[in-house]
Amino acid sequence: MYVVAEYLFLENFLINFAILHITKLITRTKANSKRILMASILAALYPFVLFVPSFIFLTNFFMKILISIIIVKIAFNSKSIELFIKQLFGFYIVSFIFAGASIGIYYFLQNYSNFSMEENVFSRDFPIKYLILGIALGGILIKNVFDYYQEKIAREKELYEVTIYFDDKNISLIALLDTGNSLIEPLSKLPVFIVEYETIKELIPTDLRQGFTNKVEDLLQIQKLLEDMNKKNLIRIIPFKTIGSKKGFLLGFKPDFIEIIKNSDRIICDNLIIGIFKGKLSTDDQYKGLLSLEILNRGNIYVKEY
Repeated sequence: MYVVAEYLFLENFLINFAILHITKLITRTKANSKRILMASILAALYPFVLFVPSFIFLTNFFMKILISIIIVKIAFNSKSIELFIKQLFGFYIVSFIFAGASIGIYYFLQNYSNFSMEENVFSRDFPIKYLILGIALGGILIKNVFDYYQEKIAREKELYEVTIYFDDKNISLIALLDTGNSLIEPLSKLPVFIVEYETIKELIPTDLRQGFTNKVEDLLQIQKLLEDMNKKNLIRIIPFKTIGSKKGFLLGFKPDFIEIIKNSDRIICDNLIIGIFKGKLSTDDQYKGLLSLEILNRGNIYVKEY
């Protein structure tokens, strides 16, 4: 029996890179791609200990646990024990799902009509195509299960404390998670966080406030306002339509980032647009903004520091 080292290394590298990348996505960790690359290379070298007798001790159960801890630490470099444990368990879960999906596809597609007692079909080499199919299927399963879980949890905890940061200023408010809010800014394709004007007015540029003070609602008026302000790159026009009403426009801007507090975690998101709503979003003032599930999913999770 012989092994082509390059193929073994490349195969393990791609598999581990996929596992670490999906672990990053489901734990919403802001990780450096170079670190994931380094961890994938280390993980790809691990199978070669089988060919060095003096390194066989590295294949026992406890050493496998230790090596997986080192790989996750190199990939994500988390400073928080809580977040690190979440990443480690995510790494194991993704690995097991990939392995189970690959093995399941392999044996499901096997043809045993020509099976004989002299041939042990369970000892055949495992074809790479089944690993690829397993990773693809596992990725789809993980995404759907994770999205379902996130939506379920989010529905149970609908109110969030949000802080908006923009131009060395910040403002905090309570926002409602609106799973029906799918508003997208058409140019950047970024999700829109709708906030009441009265809550956010101290954060936005002074000259933009005149658009609300003067009740600018027509698109031509808005375009003229932007030309007068000479801030087309800062201010966004967001078209919207609600059920049973005519089309309208929101003025908006891109913040530096927002911070969403959720239990012991804080979620940081900078890929969004703030849409400014002139009116009340809640009749009892319970909340001042409307978050979308897309914004939550785009954010990176950090442990809240007290």
